[in-house]
Amino acid sequence: MTTVPRTARPRTPRGKRSRTAILEAAARLATVEGLEGLSLGRLAEVLRMSKSGLYAHFGSKEELQLATIETAVEIYNREIVEPALAVPPGRERVLRLCDAFFDFVGSGDFPGGCFFVYTSVDPANRREPVRKRLADEQWAWLAFIEQLVDEAVALGQLPDSTDAKRMAFELDAVMIGADANFVLLGDASFLDEGRTAVRRRLNANGPS
Repeated sequence: MTTVPRTARPRTPRGKRSRTAILEAAARLATVEGLEGLSLGRLAEVLRMSKSGLYAHFGSKEELQLATIETAVEIYNREIVEPALAVPPGRERVLRLCDAFFDFVGSGDFPGGCFFVYTSVDPANRREPVRKRLADEQWAWLAFIEQLVDEAVALGQLPDSTDAKRMAFELDAVMIGADANFVLLGDASFLDEGRTAVRRRLNANGPS
């Protein structure tokens, strides 16, 4: 692997750094106040910025909401998807994906829990572009889990009779339920219950 000397690494333009910081803060805020509560005024208050400074980055509330969704996707890819892909294909990769989800939710980085669980029932979904983007991401998430399950089947780590689509739905349901109970009840043991439920589901479909 070639390492780029620190002094030679390209610098991120200041405007892009500012936009990234704004959107990461917006993603965190959205897990508490929702996308609909994500106004430029509210975000300016949280970031202690002027509204005019935010208007330079976003022309409308909807533009801010869509950009926030994209940032949440990037964060989830970095914190959940990439750690799973670092594990060899098979049942362990499925487990790593689910564990990375529980780890991220439990870290408190998003104070309201899973961004996509919270925003799935957000009033902002009344606007078609927002609803469609969230729906597209949920379809992609389910398809990714299904792909990982299919890999495990192909490797003989799950039986040929495994319904990958159904298992993806069930694993996603476990993650959603663990997140919802953890956030509402403030009890991290629900995340541990989620891990146990994932393993029980996979073990029930282990190699015959």
